[in-house]
Amino acid sequence: MSKIFLDTSNIDSMKHWRSVISGVTTNPSILKKEGGDLEEICRYMANKHVSVESGGDLLQQAEVLWNWLSPMNPALTVKIPFLDINGDHNLDIISELTEKGIPVNCTAMLSLSQIILASKAGAKYVSLFAGRIDDEGGDYKEVVKDCVTYLDNNFFDKGCELIVGSVRTVGNVLDCIKVGAHIITVPPPVLQKMITHQYSIFTSNQFENDYVSAEQLSGQRVGVNGT
Repeated sequence: MSKIFLDTSNIDSMKHWRSVISGVTTNPSILKKEGGDLEEICRYMANKHVSVESGGDLLQQAEVLWNWLSPMNPALTVKIPFLDINGDHNLDIISELTEKGIPVNCTAMLSLSQIILASKAGAKYVSLFAGRIDDEGGDYKEVVKDCVTYLDNNFFDKGCELIVGSVRTVGNVLDCIKVGAHIITVPPPVLQKMITHQYSIFTSNQFENDYVSAEQLSGQRVGVNGT
């Protein structure tokens, strides 16, 4: 069963969707856009997953984030991008953090080959950016499917879960669920669109109006102990 993470740093959004989400993912761009306090996020989400992203000196900052925030949320993971700003890999950093007991969400990946290497380096989560694959004309559904198959069938990488990010439409979310994505991280506006259908609203109004009409006709509350 696919889990849903909420891609936000907004506490009100977390409260609104708490009943259906299994975790929260953040990054510097989200924090810059939405604001938010990492301590507050970790405390509010309690033992649910929270991903925060390292930057600058990735290894040192990851340790700082872990030591600071994990006492508030033991389900914390630290995001490390697969490639650095020069195009070299961060696999050694992922491996070192894993050896120190700091769980890593390796992020900003766009191919099965990257997923394979990050999982072998010890990443607990591997984040594939489906929307950016789609932007380049790639078949993100097939890439997601291949990644899930690899992670599910590879003995050495058991326990590593695929997070599909950069989803932009309800269709993206449904596609990823259909091919078995372990986790989809969804922005609040897309999650909001998943609940909306004009005929659901119409039907709810119809039922409510009929309830009121029946109550008025009977002169009593319908179905409450016959009184």
